[in-house]
Amino acid sequence: MVSIKSLQGSAQLLLDVTGGVTDIVEKMHRTIAREVNPLNRLRDLTGEPPEVKRGQTYQIIQSTTSMLQQGLHRSLDGLSAQEEPSLSPQSVKVAAALNGMCGDHLEASNNPLAISMHFRNSCGEKVLPGSASVSDRIPDASSRIVVLVHGLCLSHEYWKGHNEGNLGTELQRVHGFTPLYLNYNTGRHISSNGKKLSEQLQRLIETWPVEVEELTLIGHSMGGLVIRSACWYGNELDLLWTRRLKNALYLGSPHHGAALAKAGHLLTFVMNQFRYASPFALGRHTSAGIKDLRHGNLLDEDWEGIDQDDFHPDYRKPIPLREGTRHYFIAATIGKHMSDFPSTMLGDLLVRLDSAKGQHSDDLKKLSIRPEDCRVFEKLNHLDLLDNKVVHDQILGWLA
Repeated sequence: MVSIKSLQGSAQLLLDVTGGVTDIVEKMHRTIAREVNPLNRLRDLTGEPPEVKRGQTYQIIQSTTSMLQQGLHRSLDGLSAQEEPSLSPQSVKVAAALNGMCGDHLEASNNPLAISMHFRNSCGEKVLPGSASVSDRIPDASSRIVVLVHGLCLSHEYWKGHNEGNLGTELQRVHGFTPLYLNYNTGRHISSNGKKLSEQLQRLIETWPVEVEELTLIGHSMGGLVIRSACWYGNELDLLWTRRLKNALYLGSPHHGAALAKAGHLLTFVMNQFRYASPFALGRHTSAGIKDLRHGNLLDEDWEGIDQDDFHPDYRKPIPLREGTRHYFIAATIGKHMSDFPSTMLGDLLVRLDSAKGQHSDDLKKLSIRPEDCRVFEKLNHLDLLDNKVVHDQILGWLA
């Protein structure tokens, strides 16, 4: 059964897409019209407002779309406010993918599909720090907490993999950790999610049923960058949770950017240079989270005041690993040996080895890692790191 909230969010997103496609078609139409009749270019020099330039057909489409959006809000807002649906795992994964692609837009447009950051327990129930749900839904809370943070376009459901157990439950069984799974909008800026995670962890520590002695954070892909961002902002405020953070693990995290994000950005930049191709440079409309992955932005100042669609160098502020915390790095490669061409050039298909291991030509950006705290697994891809017994055994050994 489809919930009212999902129906409203999907319809709202569809109308947004309709408006966006209309803008693309109109821009292309104007470009062609100027080329066919050079006199039309004079209109661009008269300073006429866009509403005057816009054709009557496009005005009707955009006005109709706007009216439908307003009517949609009025008709469904009351119903969605009364409902707190329990979504199926498949629906959760679809929503997570949408949030990764356009989550910043969903949040800015108050779309019900936008995910608000929260924790889940091993049963998939929502756990809100500072509420009674912490004690009710974590009845066997221990003094050791492990928080697992997923990557771009994923959700807490992906930690389950194809087996009944998962990394969180294994850590609970072997080492007595209480596992929590973070769910968040991966389309937001990494720094925005980092600050939010820092706040959530502080409330979690303050309201945990027993005194917390040890906190461990495990991040897959973008999740590792969100953890590093949270550590920076938590340290700046000297929050209690940072002093409880004993271990941080990064599984295939693109510390210096993801190859796919770099390639997508380059394609968008090239298309923008040609007026006929520019309207179809859809990379401009991808989420802030995806754009952050080009270099691996962690802080607000890494992207503020910068056109992320432009071709610019790596302006990131160098962020060292937090002192007082043990940092572990896991990388994967699809090749049989690390020195193979596929391993060197493709890494795990999404993140190259040098980025996953924190290596950089700039010594200020290079992450200081002890050799015994870094492991590369061959013949694995990016998603294999979530649910692989050999990877789990390595983590269990490190945290023994």
